[in-house]
Formats: sequence, structure tokens, C-alpha cells
Amino acid sequence: MTVIATAGHVDHGKSSLVRAITGIEPDRLTEEQRKGMTIDLGFAHITTQSGTTLSFIDVPGHTDFIRTMISGVSGVDIALLVIDAGEGWKPQTEEHLGILEVLGVTTGVVTLTKCDRVSSELLAQRTADVNARVKESSIHWKEVVHTSAHTGEGLEHLVSVLETLSQHEYRPVRRGAQRLFVDRVFTIKGSGTVVTGTLDTAPLHLSDSLVVARTSEPIRLRTLQVHGETVEHCDPGSRCAANISGVDAHQLVRGDALIAPTSWKMTDVFDANITTLTELPRPLTHRGSFTIHVGSHFQSASVRIIGAELIAAASSGLVRVRFAQPLPLVPGDRYLLRDTSTNSTIGGGTILDVDPIVRVSRAQPTGSVESIMSGRGFIPVEEARRLTGQPLEPVVGRWFATPNVVETALTHLTQQLEVHSELSMSQLLPYERDLVALIPDVVRQGDVLRLRTATPLASHPLASEIRSWGITGPSSSTVDRNIMRQLIQDGIVFEHDAIAFHSDSLHALRPHLESLWALSPQGFTVSQLREQLGITRKHAIPLSECLDKMGLTRRMGDCRLPGRTW
Repeated sequence: MTVIATAGHVDHGKSSLVRAITGIEPDRLTEEQRKGMTIDLGFAHITTQSGTTLSFIDVPGHTDFIRTMISGVSGVDIALLVIDAGEGWKPQTEEHLGILEVLGVTTGVVTLTKCDRVSSELLAQRTADVNARVKESSIHWKEVVHTSAHTGEGLEHLVSVLETLSQHEYRPVRRGAQRLFVDRVFTIKGSGTVVTGTLDTAPLHLSDSLVVARTSEPIRLRTLQVHGETVEHCDPGSRCAANISGVDAHQLVRGDALIAPTSWKMTDVFDANITTLTELPRPLTHRGSFTIHVGSHFQSASVRIIGAELIAAASSGLVRVRFAQPLPLVPGDRYLLRDTSTNSTIGGGTILDVDPIVRVSRAQPTGSVESIMSGRGFIPVEEARRLTGQPLEPVVGRWFATPNVVETALTHLTQQLEVHSELSMSQLLPYERDLVALIPDVVRQGDVLRLRTATPLASHPLASEIRSWGITGPSSSTVDRNIMRQLIQDGIVFEHDAIAFHSDSLHALRPHLESLWALSPQGFTVSQLREQLGITRKHAIPLSECLDKMGLTRRMGDCRLPGRTW
């Protein structure tokens, strides 16, 4: 499905055009129909003869409803810029074009409406003027289509152009957690609360658990619909209607977001790049009264400029934006900034960091993982994923850090071992306890770490042989028992029922243990360990006992919980 948003000056025929194309009245409100002017967002759709669904969002053109317009065009695939052939380019045409550009819309079509009311000479003049004005736009405007909602002129061609664009339009794949910014909320008698929005992230399934971002109130999806048809899931980029339970309609407002719990960073500040519009009442500085718009949400905000005193019109820069109500954001989200004192759009851009920890005077955000992680050291990988929006994998245990941070920490731990001969695990930071598994030639004896060079038996051929067995070795009953007793005494090898495991092999199981406890916080069983590692009961039972001896686990009934050295 392709979502298309109208844009353009008031009374230039946006609603009439959508109505003529789809046969659906986008002006739902009685007041809209009485005044003949769009006040709120309207929605309509058409399925072409080839089966392509074009979904339209009709936005108001009057300057008094600019906030509604912005919420309508956020996250759409294609822009439909509507211009009255008689009136031509107007102030709201210019502002709407700038809004579309800073919100990241990349493709669009311009249509000159009411062409049946103007001469061919004026129509040619308007077409040339429009082409000249959009020539430098960052949006690729396919063509200028002449239409008339009254006579039907050009409508089939316009639909054909939009259909062709939709088939070549590529929607970037977003991160794997659900987020639906609400643009409508209402009650249907007998069904309850219904919300609608354009799904801009991962697919939404009926079985998904969601919460209201603003209140953390859990909700349940009862049914999902796309253009009136009940579905089991909504795809990214689709217009989605959800019948929900858990909250009443009066508890939700436009701009609320339904999100997957614990998967989003709730933030009240972000660093971002910004591109200003070509015409501004005044340059952007930290002085002023501002609002930010993200998705269908807007609220008051303060702005600090990074690395400069001001940003002039038609320029780019970096800003730090603060606001009162936390939002579920991720690097890569688009935002728009307006100056409320002049009632004008300033510009917008891409969010680069949703939790900046560096002072504005020292900030240099780029949006890269390295930039976001700068100064954070080792953090849980789940937090790193929320901060970066990337499907990061842990570098060790459950931790993530950038390569230079890992290298520095490894060097520090190695130097400490070399200076002090040994280290106590209890004195290490949580991430350091996992990190020692990456240091070569380290032997752990109970709670004590030593370099292998300080433990002569660590390099004994029998120790090397047992290490090579991994966790599925043969019986150890036939090996030299004197050497085996010394290896066990020094904490190099652990043994149970004539099955031996090297301490390195046991340490290497930390990621598997982490996964098991994530699935079973109350402890995992021997059977679960066996299935996780793909081994037989013959090795799973001795392995469990040796993990207990090492202190990585402790037995509680039939389950294993984290042990003293975990």
C-alpha cells in the first residue's frame, strides 16, 4: 500500500480532487461540509484496475490548521501538491512544500486543478511557473498533471502516474519494534475505542502487546482493519485502524503513540540536524517560542544551536531540542520545528541522538553508532538497541560497546593481571566479569583470575586436551589422576561422574546461560540446558554440576539460578 498526502493552499481543490478520484468524501465533519473547507484530516482510498491500493490523506490548507496538516503528511510515501490553475502559487503552497521537504518526502506529483476554468494560455503559464519553482526542490516531482474535479479531466492520468510511482517507491526498513502515532481516536457503539494512524515501523499483529507511550497503560488489540477490511496484521506504511481495549477514547488524543513495551527510548531531548526553509521571518537562534512535530504529535520545545550562534534561512546546522513530555524516538526519525511567535515553519531534519550526554558546547552528533555510544562505555545490549535503533549484537555476555572501548578495557584488565598476578572476580565490574573470557591465557580458579603463565599446570598437555573436548568429551576416568587432581585443585578443570570440562569451556557458555534465564527467570532445568546446547543427558547432568561448582549457577530444586560468580 502507498500512502499519498495532499498539500497546498486553502481552497485549491484538494478535497474535491480526492473525492473525484476515490468516490469517498474526505470531509467527514458537518462543519467542514457546511463551510466547504477542510478542518481536520480526511481519509480515502482507491484500488486500481491492476490491484494497487492508493491511500489518500487529505489535509487542511488554511494556515490556522497547519498543525493538523503536518500530522497528516508525516511518514507518507508520495506528496500530491495541489495548485489552483487560476490562482497559481500561493503562500501556503510555499510553506507546505517546505514542510514536505524537511519531513523527508522524496517523491511527488504536482496537479493543477480547476483547469476547465482557465484559458490554455494561462494554463501553460502556470505550468511553466510551477516547473520553475519546484526545479530546485529536494523532492523528485514526477510531472505537472492538469485536472478538473468538475469535468473529470486528467483524473485517470493522475491515478496512472501515482500508481507508477507507488510501484517504484521504496519505503526504508525501520527497526523491529512497533510504533503507531495516532491521528484519529473515536468510539464505535458496540465495539469501543478505535484509533487510526500510518504505521511507520515494524508490522503490527493482533497478538502484539502494546502500551500507550504517554501513560504506559497496556492495551489489547481486538481487531485490525485496513481500509475497512479486517486483517490479521498491518504492514509498515499502511493506514491502520485498531479496535483496542484497556483505555477509553477520552484517555487518548491525536499525537499519542502505541508502542511495543520496553523497546523504545522515551526521551525529552534529542540532537538533530536541521535544514531551514528558504524564507524565514528571522534567523533561528535559541531565543524564541517553538513547537516540535514528530509523527502526529506536537508540543512546545526549547532549542539550542550546536556549534554556532544562529542558523540563517536556506541553511543547515545542528540543534539540541528539549521538551516536557517524553516521546518514543529513535535516530532516523524526522521532525519539524515551528516558531510560534511568528506562526511560521522554521525547518526540520533527522534526529541523530535520542539521549545526548555531552554538553551542547562539545556535542558533535552524526547519528552513527560510534557517535551515540561515545562516553557510554559498556551498556546492556537492549539499551544500546533502543539508543541506536540498530539490531546490535552483544560483544560479550549481555553487553555492548564500541571496538575501541572493548580494546581499552581488555588492555586495562590484562595490565592489572600482569601487575597484581591475580584479580578477584568479586572486585570486577559486571561487564568486566564477562570480558575476562576474551583475554587469552587467563585461568580462573574459583573467584580468582590468574594469567596462564602464573599457573604452570595451565599449559599441561592434559589441560589442553580437555579444553579441546569442549562440553561433549569422553570419560576422564582413564587419564592421569594425579595431574587431574591438581588441575581440579587449581580451578583449571571441573569434573563430575568422570566427565571433565575445562574452565574456558564453561565460561564460554555465558551467552547460553543468559538466554536461558531470559526465557526462564525463575531458573532453567537440565532438560532446557540440554536442548539449548544440543547435547545428551549424559553430558548435560555433569555439565550442570560443574557449572554449580564453578559458581556460574546454583541449584534451587530442579532449577538453576545465577551463582555466586555470575
